[in-house]
Amino acid sequence: MRNDQDPEPPRRRLSFPARTEAPVGPALDFTRRALAAWHLWEPPPDRPHLADDTLLVVGELLSNACDHGGGPRYLELERRPGAVRVTVGDRNRVLPRRRPTGPGAPHGFGTVVLDRLTTRWGAVAGQGGKSVWAELATG
Repeated sequence: MRNDQDPEPPRRRLSFPARTEAPVGPALDFTRRALAAWHLWEPPPDRPHLADDTLLVVGELLSNACDHGGGPRYLELERRPGAVRVTVGDRNRVLPRRRPTGPGAPHGFGTVVLDRLTTRWGAVAGQGGKSVWAELATG
């Protein structure tokens, strides 16, 4: 049982089995609970869309892991000073790359979303896949 003096853990992780069907819904619920526990669900006035932006980034990274990464392995959320870091691990070592985009293009806008909503993002290849991370400013 927690008391008011116990801080919320600054890092939360949700693991996915090898063949997870539709992981985005449970991941968004997980993200909502983490943001609420960190008192970021009702964001500060200077970041009125923080919760919505974070959910959009989580959805984008997980969708990319499903479409291009062989499926997600985990979602990790970390509360850092002045930021929330979202990391999604997948099963493919190939790093994301920018695709040409234009009117009517059906794909290739994920990096545009990350560029617009986050302060920085990147990817790291490792054993068994890669991790794609993005940071959103909290204030």
